[in-house]
Amino acid sequence: MVSWLDQWAYRNRLSKLNATFKLTFALILLIWSLIGTNIVRLIIIVWLLVWLLGYARLPWRVCVRICTLMALVTLGSSAPLLFSFDGAVHFISESFLYVITICLRTFTSSVVLFFLAATTPFFRLVHALNKWRIPSVFIELLLLTYRFIFILEKVAKELFVTVQVKNGERNWRLASLAVAQLLRKALHDYEALMITQEARHVSFKIPACADEQLPKRYVIEAFIGVVVLLIVEGLYAKVS
Repeated sequence: MVSWLDQWAYRNRLSKLNATFKLTFALILLIWSLIGTNIVRLIIIVWLLVWLLGYARLPWRVCVRICTLMALVTLGSSAPLLFSFDGAVHFISESFLYVITICLRTFTSSVVLFFLAATTPFFRLVHALNKWRIPSVFIELLLLTYRFIFILEKVAKELFVTVQVKNGERNWRLASLAVAQLLRKALHDYEALMITQEARHVSFKIPACADEQLPKRYVIEAFIGVVVLLIVEGLYAKVS
């Protein structure tokens, strides 16, 4: 999943779109997802899907799978708020609307972050953060975490194949041992990577992004979209 996101971040049609613009756009929508109304959150979800499928041209099947996964995780985590367990299962109808708001807020925020991750190459994101005068220590920490995620994914695949070969099936009873081995090997590989970089005197440098583009139609659509969201927010506040 992580490798797929990284590949499409470089291959999609919005990959060269100005990263500072996308980061600002995503930040505005993220804040709105957290403090806005449910109707605005639904509009944001539809709007970002148009950008992902129509403008970035990401595979719709994979986008549907990822959105479905995010929705299932959101619904699963909110189940304790809807049901009480005291020897029997009881549905809490009073918290239904509250749970819907929480689920929409979480899902919309996830879609916004997915949009940013799937359409923006990491080095362009680093360049945009540097333009925002983000401390270099934070950017270096972000880069180290980014590298560690790929090492963790690689080790997880190797360990999963090893467990299948040894047991002939997915033996979930070995889950705790597998997780321990996963973390141990991932940290070992990561340490080896850092030692190799130090031996080769590899230093951290903010990459230049001279080929970034910012077509006016995206700026105009973003501006009009934000205005429309403001109007809808105001109308919804008056009605309610």
